[in-house]
Amino acid sequence: MKKAHWILSVLLGTILLSSAWAQQKAAEKSLYERLGGEPAIIAVVEDFVGRAAADPKVNFFRDGKYKGVDVARLKRLLVAFIGQATGGPQKYTGRDMKETHKGMKIDHWEFEALSADLAASLDKFKVLAKEKKELLAIVGTTRKDIVEVELPPARPAYPY
Repeated sequence: MKKAHWILSVLLGTILLSSAWAQQKAAEKSLYERLGGEPAIIAVVEDFVGRAAADPKVNFFRDGKYKGVDVARLKRLLVAFIGQATGGPQKYTGRDMKETHKGMKIDHWEFEALSADLAASLDKFKVLAKEKKELLAIVGTTRKDIVEVELPPARPAYPY
């Protein structure tokens, strides 16, 4: 009887340890995996680029200066950038953010509008709040290299 009790204890302990290990592994999933991998990132990028290009607050084509942008290439680079930044297997091979956006005179509010468009695309695909926050934080780290024109916060409209 003692032997059966000992075997049962060892078996139960093994199951508990396996369960704890599985929970730890699940908790260690990369943001890339939690977003849904490359297919999900491609879908979000596709929607986001179209949304941002149509948003006058973003000024995507910089008043026509970049009308001839290779949008398909831009999308591929964005997928690679997001994939690499979130722990995926992609390797971003484009220029760094500072060099890419140099001279575009992107201002604070344009960057904010772009971020809002990304958030709207993430919402469209029902990305969970935690993953959305993490991805937007990653995008936020590029702000210092992209924004060239700092603007003060907008003043509230006073009803005079």
